[in-house]
Amino acid sequence: MLPAFLLTYRFDRSLTWGRKQLFSMPKAEPVFLAFLALTTAYALAAMAVNYGSWHMTREPLLLLAIKLLLVGIGEEAVFRGWGYNLLRKVRSDKAALISSAFLFAALHWPAYFIKLLLYGQFDWMGILTQSISAFTYGILFSVMLRRSGTVWNPILAHFYYDWMLEAFT
Repeated sequence: MLPAFLLTYRFDRSLTWGRKQLFSMPKAEPVFLAFLALTTAYALAAMAVNYGSWHMTREPLLLLAIKLLLVGIGEEAVFRGWGYNLLRKVRSDKAALISSAFLFAALHWPAYFIKLLLYGQFDWMGILTQSISAFTYGILFSVMLRRSGTVWNPILAHFYYDWMLEAFT
């Protein structure tokens, strides 16, 4: 996370969105608001199907919130704030969007290889569904950045998605 912030600071003039705009206040734009609404509906439906009623994690909520906020800030600073932002300067918008989404999906692969080393089994379905999900959300988060001009929209969306999954499903 720190290298992404330092690179954003160092190459501010080379980026599509400079650090002042990139870290400006979040904007309530339609894609962001629709994402929040759909994520809420998905989590509530998953909770109803899985548990038949209200369910909340036993993990301390403050620690969970801090952990997930740091994950959101870190991953979005790297993949949207720096990655997509820089790729957009050197490649077409579509290529930057797909490349950053692919790299975001690949970030989630090591956990599956660690499980393979520890338990001797590879979870093909797990890595496939995680890759599709992360790739799709990587595209969506890049669209949020492109539409809002601030990395806070993808950070908050990422945090909210992880929060709804971890806390309620």
